[in-house]
This record gives sequence, structure tokens and C-alpha cells, in this order.
Amino acid sequence: MNLAPRFFVRRIHQKSLTRVVEVISRDIIKPSTPTPNHLKNFKLSLLEQLGPTIFGPMVFLYSANNRIKPTQKLQNLKKSLSETLTHFYPLAGRLNGNISIDCNDSGADFLEAQVNSPLSNLLQEPSSEMLEQLIPTTVDSIEAKTKLLLAQATFFKCGGMAIGVCVSHKLTDATSLGLFMKSWSAISSRGSIKTVGSPVFDTCKIFPPGNFSESTPAPVVEPEIMMNQTLSKRFVFDSWSIEALQAKASSFEVNQPTRVEAVSALIWKLAMKATRTVSRTSKPSILANSASLRSRVSPPFTENSIGNLVSYFAAKAEEGEKQRKLQALVAEIRKAKQRFRDNHIPKLVGNRDATEIICNYQREAGDMIASGDFDFYIMTSACRFGLYEIDFGWGKPVWFAFPSVRQKNIVALVDTKEGGGIEAWVNLNEQEMKLFEEDRELLDFASVNPSVIQPFLHVL
Repeated sequence: MNLAPRFFVRRIHQKSLTRVVEVISRDIIKPSTPTPNHLKNFKLSLLEQLGPTIFGPMVFLYSANNRIKPTQKLQNLKKSLSETLTHFYPLAGRLNGNISIDCNDSGADFLEAQVNSPLSNLLQEPSSEMLEQLIPTTVDSIEAKTKLLLAQATFFKCGGMAIGVCVSHKLTDATSLGLFMKSWSAISSRGSIKTVGSPVFDTCKIFPPGNFSESTPAPVVEPEIMMNQTLSKRFVFDSWSIEALQAKASSFEVNQPTRVEAVSALIWKLAMKATRTVSRTSKPSILANSASLRSRVSPPFTENSIGNLVSYFAAKAEEGEKQRKLQALVAEIRKAKQRFRDNHIPKLVGNRDATEIICNYQREAGDMIASGDFDFYIMTSACRFGLYEIDFGWGKPVWFAFPSVRQKNIVALVDTKEGGGIEAWVNLNEQEMKLFEEDRELLDFASVNPSVIQPFLHVL
């Protein structure tokens, strides 16, 4: 149902150019089939209770397809979203504090918007400010306290389009969000999710809810969003540069660093260097790396398990010449990953003290950040998620991106469209970013915000 044929304008300022995003309608999309009574009350697992109250955003950009009119695309997106919500029924509900989801079929917000410029102009010099206009709300919006899903379809002057979504971290991690998008696109293009498989909501079986209250709340670490103080910039490592970086980062301890290990270590090294230069201090540095628990616990979760099934392993670098070397940082990341796998993971399943262990782990991280005694960085990766395969029926995306959460010292890694490369969205304060982006060692391996459309100009 159309809530309001309201119009409002969001402007993007970049150099001397102004892009105008005009929201022209806002609908509520409900599941095509009502949720059965026995599924109405969805309990949050412990990991979801510990998740931050923010949205996880994604944006997919598609070139023009003149065979299908924008009105047809819009109708198809709404219909297929309604059918998808029948399978992902909690996303159509409302959060009930930090306890459960009321699966009442209230529905998901769906915005239609338009831009007065072609897609090619928008992508010649991508920026976080641009991408933030292509999602339906801010990641830290007040809506995150109750709603679980919002979507936006934005049409460009050339016929290209963007599909942006915001999904609550109270229920999903990047893997879950990717599975939702694959399911939605499969229903849109093929009428079925058989090729993807049905979602499985089973996190409570292994991580039952914690017994929290107002007097003893869950130790949630909420991100500090600093829109006006944090710069978010994109750096692209192509496959050849990554191979050279992996060779440089290899050592006796880690003979074959992964792509993510090599890129993470370089970014950590140079961000740490910039921070220490600006602050004129030499605090120990912590790099918290996201890690999916799906295949790491025993028994493992299924590939289609939905939940915030993420934890973090922390690598530490003290001050010293050795700790400033790329090879040493890669070794620290690898050792931290091994400790996490061998020492931490086995304590999480089949252990009556698992809830206390997980909560203490979370409290320690929160206390470490709050103390100010460490330079703290967070590295998240959505590499090898297959996000460039998401086709709603009018072709695969020209580009995929994570709009920045503008949380200082957080880095998001995603695959490049060509494969083998990595795009890194880095968030630092202004002074640190200036030093970071001009560092010769970074520029030896990465390009600073190159055009993503040059190879595809013939289709835009």
C-alpha cells in the first residue's frame, strides 16, 4: 500500500556537481502469505542480543536494460519482495526490545526514487556521500530500534538503477543479508528460491538467549557513528597488485598469506602509522577481524542459516620496529585466527558456561575500546560472497558497494567485479586519512577511488 505520494529531495555535493535524489513514493510490502501463529514470536539468540542496533546496508547498481520498462521493474521488485518475505518472515516483523521479534507481518518499507543524472556520471568518482543517498535510511536511524528491513529502488536518467537495502544487525550478518538478496533476486528473475534454498532460522538451538534484564543488560557494543568527523574513502587493489602484496607479506611463519590477510595487514600497518603520527603517541594497536561462526562451530550451521553469526578475533601489535613490518603483522593476524579457532571456538558449543564466556569476551572488547589505551581497528570482509551474481532479471550488477557506517577505524573489504581484486572502504579521521591516502607504500599496491565504469561504458 502506498503510504504517501510524498516527495522529498536529498542532495549530494561533490566538487562543483550536485546530484539530486528525489524520493517519489514510500510503500509497505507485506508477506504474500500470512505468517502462521506458531511462528509469530521469534526469539533472538544470544549472538543477536549482543548485536548492535544498527542497519547493515548494501547497494547494487545495474546498467540500463531497455527491454524492461522501469514500471515493470518496480512492480516485479515489489511482488517478488512480498513473496521473499514469506520465507524471511521475521524481516517483516518488529523488534520487541532485545528479546524477540514480533512476526506480525507489519511489512518492510519500500522507497521509489529517481536521480536527474545518468548512472555513468554517478560512478565516475564514487563516494560514500553518493552511496548514502541510495539506501532508504541512515545506518544508525531511530528506525533500527523497531524495523528490520527497508529497501529502495532508485532510477537514473539513463535507465540504470540502484537497489539499496538496510537490514537490521539484530537478525543478520553480511552472509545472511547476501542470502536474502540472492533469494529476492531468484524469485524476481526465476519465480522460485529453489536454486538458493530456503532460509533456516536455527541460531537459538546452539546459542540460546541470555537472561538479560534492565538491571543486567546485554553487553552490546554500539558503534560510535561520527558523520562529520570521519572520512570514508575507497581503495582498490587489483589481482596483480594483490599477488605482489602477498609475495611481499610472505615469511617463514606465513608462507602463503591469503588475499584478505595481505590487504588487511597493509591497511592496518599504514592506518596505525597515520594514527601514531597524528596523535604523537605509540599505543598498542588492536585489529579485530570479523569471522563467521557458521562452519567453525561443531556441529556447523547450514549454509542457509540466518542470524548474526559473527565473532571477532583480535591481533595485537606493540610498538617496535618488528611490529611495524608487514610480514610481522600478517603473522599476528594468522596467529590470532588460529588461537580463535583452537582455543575460543571449542568453548562456545556444548559448554554450560558458553553464555558467560561470550559475554565476557564482548565486555573485554567494549572495555578495551572505551579505555582509550589502545588504537582499535575493525576489519570486516564480504569477499567471496558471490554478490555480483545477484540478478533480478535485467542483468548482473555493474557495481556493488557497502555504504559506509562512518565509524572511525573500521574497514570493509569486498571483491572487485573482475574477480581476484579487493575494494577497501577505509574510515579514518581527516588528518589520519590525509597521511594514509598519500602513503607511498599504499599507492604501490592500491588505486585511490578509480572509476568503476571505465570497462563498462558501452553498456551505460
